[in-house]
Amino acid sequence: MTRFFSIVLYLLLAWPQAFSTSSAGLAATSGSIGGGLLVIGANASGAVTIQGVAVGMQCAATASDGTNMVALGALPTCTVTAANTVTINVVAIVSLTPAAKTYNVRVTP
Repeated sequence: MTRFFSIVLYLLLAWPQAFSTSSAGLAATSGSIGGGLLVIGANASGAVTIQGVAVGMQCAATASDGTNMVALGALPTCTVTAANTVTINVVAIVSLTPAAKTYNVRVTP
């Protein structure tokens, strides 16, 4: 029974670290993006360098200050466009002028 609890404890403590350690370096914060008028479908964009990313990897972008951009009418997206380069697009789903913000980008191998 003690061995069972030891294995469970190991899985609870070590397993999440295995995932976070391998992808910890595949994240960065962009420079400021936005600040100008966007009509529906238009976008503001910027790029960030993240060493080790490659085209085809998945990524996610969120406002670094925690703002829910979708609720404001903009959708932050990102794409790995070249080796070590991620492009962030803030796409307008309504006409708006999004405040200039930085975005946290995380890439999943």
